[in-house]
Amino acid sequence: MRSGRVLLPVANSLPLLGRYQRPSRARSAPWLRFWGGRYGPGQRAPTPALTWSTVSCDPGASAPPHPFVAPSPSLAVLPNFDPQDRWQELSPVPAWLHGGETPTPELLPLARGTSCAPWERQHPGTFFRHGLERDTFALLECDGSIAPEAIDRLSVMARPLGLPRPPLPLPNEPAAEVDAGEWLPGLRLVHPRLVWAMQQVANRFPYRAIYVVSGYRPGSAGSQHALGRAVDIQVLGVAKERLFAVCHELDDVACGYYPNHDFVHFDVRDNCGGHPVWIDVSLPNEPSRYVDAWPGVVESGGLRSVGEF
Repeated sequence: MRSGRVLLPVANSLPLLGRYQRPSRARSAPWLRFWGGRYGPGQRAPTPALTWSTVSCDPGASAPPHPFVAPSPSLAVLPNFDPQDRWQELSPVPAWLHGGETPTPELLPLARGTSCAPWERQHPGTFFRHGLERDTFALLECDGSIAPEAIDRLSVMARPLGLPRPPLPLPNEPAAEVDAGEWLPGLRLVHPRLVWAMQQVANRFPYRAIYVVSGYRPGSAGSQHALGRAVDIQVLGVAKERLFAVCHELDDVACGYYPNHDFVHFDVRDNCGGHPVWIDVSLPNEPSRYVDAWPGVVESGGLRSVGEF
């Protein structure tokens, strides 16, 4: 019997997966908002703590210094309250903790997923990197969500030069003792919108291989490459001017044009990030030299975005 695809209804999916359902839009995941929120672990300033004291406050005295010292709370005597039992159970202990019958887990409802129509299917991406390493895989599903293993496999293809290829799929949890933001030593997961941007390239140039010149660069402080948000790519058999034009059409994607190099820089920005553009005319192994325009590519405005990548 042939089994069909099943989909988990959106109402029952975890909120953590919300930002992966529409990767064309940059939205902060709920866990990220909590992490950097008022009470999240990402706060640098410690959360003020309450200190309890038996000293009662004098109404005429000045405000107590920080941390706040509050009077000891007094509890009213409740009926049938045993003073010796100061720790009454708030709820009965589950029976299965004492050898009782284990409750049957509740299964989430599943709905049969519909197959994509041929005209709705996204083109798979074929990626090359240094050393003729190659991988072909789906990037987005027909509904626009991230395909399984797409982030893992694109992250592996965008890893730094010289780093051995890790086995796929990547672990479910980041490795211990890795640098901040990395998943494995020397490897960082790419941003989900970068997967979406590469899908747009694959759709515009179907059956053309995408060569990843540079991806994650941990040593480039202040660069989008250090955040897993940028790649330098070339499409085999396609002029870099055409690739640059595709990049400049994408919402909230920055583009770098290098007349003396064979690649185009892509990096994904937050909502309303616009289309930052720059032109670097430096030769290989030379310091960057930026110009404001390049004939047939950028008419003007290239110097406004210098320093944003």
